[in-house]
Amino acid sequence: GESADHHGCGQIHSFCCLYYPGLLFQGTGIAVGYTGASLLTSYVAYLSPWMPAWLWVAVGMILMLGVGITATSTVGAIATLAPKPRAFKICLSLLLLMVVTEIVATTIVYQKQHALSQALGDFMGESMERTQADYGEKESDTQLWDEIQMEMNCCGTISYKDWFTTTFGNGTDVPDSCCLMVEPGCGKDIANVVDPEDEVITEGCFPTVLHAIGLDYHTLSRGVWLPVCAMHVALMVLLIATSMFLQESYTAGNLRIYSVSAVLPATTHKYQALDNTF
Repeated sequence: GESADHHGCGQIHSFCCLYYPGLLFQGTGIAVGYTGASLLTSYVAYLSPWMPAWLWVAVGMILMLGVGITATSTVGAIATLAPKPRAFKICLSLLLLMVVTEIVATTIVYQKQHALSQALGDFMGESMERTQADYGEKESDTQLWDEIQMEMNCCGTISYKDWFTTTFGNGTDVPDSCCLMVEPGCGKDIANVVDPEDEVITEGCFPTVLHAIGLDYHTLSRGVWLPVCAMHVALMVLLIATSMFLQESYTAGNLRIYSVSAVLPATTHKYQALDNTF
């Protein structure tokens, strides 16, 4: 009995070794969620009229993956302290599924990044031209363009001259949000100004926004996403190897206890029956 209790305590202590990798998984899950949230707030939601539906789906999946990894690893870490081996195995299986999905998706995006970039650019260009034509007529498009042009320091889709062909531009004007010094009427008659770069921003919003997205993509992928993926692979290998070792140790321990109990002498009567023959 004492040997079995000692063995059980040892198993609990050893099983807790899985707790700390679980904590690391929580941190990496938060990093994945941060990546999705950063893309959502910086571009997808911010430039929603110009963003394709598949990008919304992709960012939503990243957020769900981050939440899933964080929640599952938290439950798994708690299961190691309980200890609840069966619950931990379920969490480990879910984490393995999410990590495999993450790696496969990362590989596909890496292989298709140029095609995805082209598709994003084509959709954005068409959307920007369409909303630019509605400037001054639709309040939502007007507010969007004014906000983007002032914050991103750009003007028009490809260049400031794009405004001249719109109904609002009337051949000569640009929105006041294009001006270097924004004030009412500052965008009037820009087509006749000798040095327009002294009055308005001449670079278009399409190349500016695409360049910003590209920079953030490389920063997040190299600084956050790829290191997190590598850490996930290492942690999964560690968790699986440790859990298999503990399972084998637990099975071997049970076998030893069973073997010892099998060779112990059977309980005998303290007193033997007296022979009745005299």
